[in-house]
Amino acid sequence: MKGITALLFLLQATAVNTGSHSIWAFATFIHGQTQFPEFSVAFMLDDLQVLYYDHGMKKLISRSQTSSTNVVEDIILIGVNIVIEDMYNSMSSPAHRVNLLSNHTGVHVHQILGGCVLDNDKASPITMWEAYDGTEVTRYNMHNRTVSPQWPLLKWNTGEKELWLMQFRHIYQPACIRILKYFLEKEKNIVLRKERPRVRLIHKPCTETGEMKVSCLATGFYPRHINLTMLRDGHPIPDEELILGEVLPNGDGTYQTRRTLSIHSEELRERHNYTCSFTHLTLDNKLDINWVPEEGSDVAVISSLVVVLVLVLVFTIPVFVIYKRRRKVTL
Repeated sequence: MKGITALLFLLQATAVNTGSHSIWAFATFIHGQTQFPEFSVAFMLDDLQVLYYDHGMKKLISRSQTSSTNVVEDIILIGVNIVIEDMYNSMSSPAHRVNLLSNHTGVHVHQILGGCVLDNDKASPITMWEAYDGTEVTRYNMHNRTVSPQWPLLKWNTGEKELWLMQFRHIYQPACIRILKYFLEKEKNIVLRKERPRVRLIHKPCTETGEMKVSCLATGFYPRHINLTMLRDGHPIPDEELILGEVLPNGDGTYQTRRTLSIHSEELRERHNYTCSFTHLTLDNKLDINWVPEEGSDVAVISSLVVVLVLVLVFTIPVFVIYKRRRKVTL
């Protein structure tokens, strides 16, 4: 479904700097009939989902077991439910439907992402984005609000703006920080852990192209924020020359990523010094791994191509001989 791509747009906004922690409420409202819930909300602490709400079940599901005797937790969950209710009322209101869905038919996806960041006990202003079928509609925080020219009906008048500023400053901002601090303490064994990356530099010939593939691989690290750079003779290699891998999850809750460079045989003969350089929260200093092609590295690639050519000839010649003999018999 085209509208689901809005998820990718909004998730990009959740990235924070190393050492920071964030809480985000990600709400999705689907207009039209699908197999997905009409309205759902996922609450993410950094990259860990801590809560999920499905309007069909009308139930807030926690990642860890909740305690019926924890008064603080009860107050936090009351605040979470207020946020959910406000999001649902806003996204399902008739006025909002008219403004977004005028002259539109079929299935469409309306999404809101709202949250805040805590960096060394310094709180960021709460920020919210709205998207419709993957296109940003509005963006706002405690200071300003911008509306896409495609949706002029969503602009607020002066009275609405003052009400919105008051709600953000006195309700949503303090509530967001309290929720973030609560779950950060509750899930600290997961989100505050540190796992060092295991780093490898892999090089192997590619028989199809006659090139050498050099990959920098980092895996097993947490948190997910890592800086990985490939250098040639001490100078960063431009991104357009590289295949840039995404940061992907491993099955054990850690992450992996890689960078790959294709080196032509002419460049191999020049014997540059290639370096994989990593920095991560778990490393005191940057980690460098170097590789210099040995003399004859390009010969290994050429040899592989020769082997392939020989194998082709070995199988092709007998077939050709048999064909010629059968043709003679036929004649």
